Amino acid sequence: MNFVYPNFLWALLLLAIPVIIHLFNFRRYQTVYFSKVDLLNEAIEDSKSGNKLKHLLILFSRLLAIAALVFAFAQPFIPTADNINTETVSSIFIDNSFSMQAQGQDGDLLNEVKNKAIDLVASFEENEKIVLLTSELLAKDQRFYTKSEITERIKEIKLSPAATPLLNILNISNDLLNKSAENQQKRLFLFSDFQTSTSDLSKLSPSNTSLYFYQPEAEIQGNIFIDSIWFESPVQSINLPITLAFRIKNISNKPLDNLTLTININGKDKGVKTVKVGANSFVEETINYNHLTAGIKKGEIKIKTNQLFFDDQFYFTYTIQNQTNILIVNEGENNPQTFEKLYAVNPFYQHTSIQIGQLKQSDFEDKALVIFNNINDLTSGAVFLINENLKKGATVVMIPGAKANLKAWNSFLTTQNQPTLRSQSTGGVRTLNYFNDKDPLFTGVFEKSPKNYAKASIKSYFPLLVNSNQNFISLFGFNENNPFLTYSKTKNGGRLFLQAAPLLADFSNFDKQALFAATFLRIAETATFKKDLFYTIGKGGAYLLKEKSKEKSPIHLINPLFKTDLIPPIVNESNSQIVLFDQLNGELKQAGFYELTDQISFKDALAFNFDRTESIIESIPKVELIGIFKDAGWNQVQELLLNQKGKIEIENIKPKAYWRLFLFLALLFLAIEIALIKFWKTT
Repeated sequence: MNFVYPNFLWALLLLAIPVIIHLFNFRRYQTVYFSKVDLLNEAIEDSKSGNKLKHLLILFSRLLAIAALVFAFAQPFIPTADNINTETVSSIFIDNSFSMQAQGQDGDLLNEVKNKAIDLVASFEENEKIVLLTSELLAKDQRFYTKSEITERIKEIKLSPAATPLLNILNISNDLLNKSAENQQKRLFLFSDFQTSTSDLSKLSPSNTSLYFYQPEAEIQGNIFIDSIWFESPVQSINLPITLAFRIKNISNKPLDNLTLTININGKDKGVKTVKVGANSFVEETINYNHLTAGIKKGEIKIKTNQLFFDDQFYFTYTIQNQTNILIVNEGENNPQTFEKLYAVNPFYQHTSIQIGQLKQSDFEDKALVIFNNINDLTSGAVFLINENLKKGATVVMIPGAKANLKAWNSFLTTQNQPTLRSQSTGGVRTLNYFNDKDPLFTGVFEKSPKNYAKASIKSYFPLLVNSNQNFISLFGFNENNPFLTYSKTKNGGRLFLQAAPLLADFSNFDKQALFAATFLRIAETATFKKDLFYTIGKGGAYLLKEKSKEKSPIHLINPLFKTDLIPPIVNESNSQIVLFDQLNGELKQAGFYELTDQISFKDALAFNFDRTESIIESIPKVELIGIFKDAGWNQVQELLLNQKGKIEIENIKPKAYWRLFLFLALLFLAIEIALIKFWKTT
């Protein structure tokens, strides 16, 4: 047995007072004379024996009453198996991720666990140190609160888009407890629905921390949400049908036959669609619309559900271009005007031609597509400009000339990890039998896969030397493993196309085929800068700036409706700049549209959506959860139970206290003393 206030035991010295009084209680006797005293002596002896017994019983009752009262003030208790130490330090985790938006017995689950946590804190000792963690892992919470402070902080907790893995919560909590509690009892209280998507505990380390958990239950099990969207075609143009694809998931045992989805672009309704989604299944559908004007487009699709509302909307942004600017670099005045003629058919393609000897950096400005046509010698200056513009996200087409300097060409191609050119082959006419029409580049170009297309004849070319370490995709070839036209993507969104033969009649008739025109028109259409269709809050992301930002006018991420104005970090990479959103995860709290701007000349719109991790409602059963912790080496694991009033059963986590019992005993012994004095009559 231990005592909360052991210093009170010094009061047991007071027991000496009634003992001393009893020992020195000399009573005066009156002498009475009798002629015959034998009978009187016998009566006196009987009376003395009764008095002694009465006084001893009164003394014992008084001593026991005082002792019981002292013990009551010292507050004796017997510690539980996981609470041997008298001092404790506790950590409380309250899951405020979006899955806690589900409705439970006290409103949403977050409100329920907040109330339970406040009830729990009320049972703590006044001097107990308590640390609070939430899914957001805010720096201000990673400290120890007093009992009154933490109650107010719990009341402030709101839903958050953060979906922090439970393993991270446990590791951080253990670190905080271990640093603070050397010889103290450590307790961890978890209030969460324990979603399987964020509760992977396979790498959980053993711990001597006593763990208690409370798992609320949603009244409605399951969820319906918009999982993702994408365009069927990589190109969106004015007055042409735009097909938006979407995926809707139904995480429930009930099928949906008439779920209504609406689409809105720049504040205007663009269509409505009714979809059917099977139980515990998903559906992928499309919706069509068009644009009459160019510019930045802000789109939203949404559904209506009765459970978890954060994933009922999906935001996206894109840009419809007025034109595509193309730079055609030739070598020699007698170069065929192949590309000039091709891109002259539509004013959407604005092209400029220049000789390679006159090439300078300013020629690349605002050019989405750069074509090096029939180039023999790649100078170091040209290679530098190509590399810089690839890093900026430009599309570059490389076509060697009839007298290509293979050393210079291969030096450049090697740095790009691309196939290299071998010596010119003139061994007869060959046919381009391979056409990769399944590549995303051609999505939406053909109504059905072309089969009886005219195949180009190749008289002479520079065979491409390939190996397994190279990163490229073959579009045309003599066969699948012998490419003629390839392309690859850079990490900044740039693309590099490589053709194995000049566009000259002595080499091939490729430029006379319909697929040549379809391919290079498509390359130009898809060359314009493509930002991400959407970003996910909590998952970072990046945005490539076309022009360098100025120190005096930093880039801002703004949404006046949300009262958000953030300055994201920018990293320099060679001659380009990239805006990073990784460090804004704790600042971005609302899904929707944000303006990325330097507040002078640059402006773009970005869409941020909530993470769909918490959309999949599937909790770990309580019995399984206890087993997971015990298998990982957590010996003290206990569920927080509720009493008949719906309150947490505090007695299950507190040591057994006996001060009430000793107070009752003190009153009982005092009552016995009073009864002895009042009702035991002696002569």
